[in-house]
Amino acid sequence: MTKGASAFYIQRPILVKTGEVDQETGEDKKIQRFMPVKSVFPVSMTEGEPLPEIELPEWSRSRALAALAIHEVAFQTQVANTQGYSAGREIAINPAAKYPAKTFFHELGHIELGHTDSDAHANYLRHRGPMELGAEAVAHLVTNELGLLTPEMASVSRAYIQTWSAGERPTDGDVRAIFKAADSIIEAGRVPKEQAWAS
Repeated sequence: MTKGASAFYIQRPILVKTGEVDQETGEDKKIQRFMPVKSVFPVSMTEGEPLPEIELPEWSRSRALAALAIHEVAFQTQVANTQGYSAGREIAINPAAKYPAKTFFHELGHIELGHTDSDAHANYLRHRGPMELGAEAVAHLVTNELGLLTPEMASVSRAYIQTWSAGERPTDGDVRAIFKAADSIIEAGRVPKEQAWAS
């Protein structure tokens, strides 16, 4: 564990008697409480060699990139805290990104939502909030669908989305575009069933 790390506690609901009797039913009143049953530490709070990247048997990163005609290039920026970036049909992920899978899908989200097209890119600064919200929502949906979304990552992702939404709800069209982009990324990397069963 890293110095100063605090565990997350898994809690389960329990019913506790209040000591009072319900006048209508004649039964003991109960209230719901939560009891911690296990403490856990996310991988990000541990030290050691980085874990190898997970290649899901039913989903392939390389297959998705090829199907979407997106190229992953070397990360080349000195801008502090940049986790990744996308331009045109290229993405780059910081080798030190805190959540590399989420960052990967976030950048794919920007491309699939059309944010890196030459016309849209010119509007990025003016419409940055909705664009960042959209890309992060895509990343959240895809990592959840592929079983990669940890509780810590989900919390960070929700906070990011809330920050960029600035209290405004996305339009129905934006929501449809987010789901369409997430679906296209998932389907692009899906290994055909016959190949998945053969492996």
